[in-house]
Amino acid sequence: MEGIKKLAQYLFDKGEGEEVDLEEIEKARCALENLPANDKIIISKRYGIGEDRQYTLMELAETFGTDREWVRKNESRILQSLKKEIR
Repeated sequence: MEGIKKLAQYLFDKGEGEEVDLEEIEKARCALENLPANDKIIISKRYGIGEDRQYTLMELAETFGTDREWVRKNESRILQSLKKEIR
């Protein structure tokens, strides 16, 4: 649950001490579910959603057979897309 809260905090521009409400968490969860498979993997692993920990850019680069910069750019693109979707 912690990972989806962190994602919702980011998507709704909440500060570190600000709490997200259940509606914001649900919107983040729905938006995540609607992503293409690879995009969902990147965000889920980066935020530790459904995982026991958060994955690093390097770990994800190894998963996808690419480099950290590719993962970073895609993560940024996906997050901007998610922000647009929830608003």
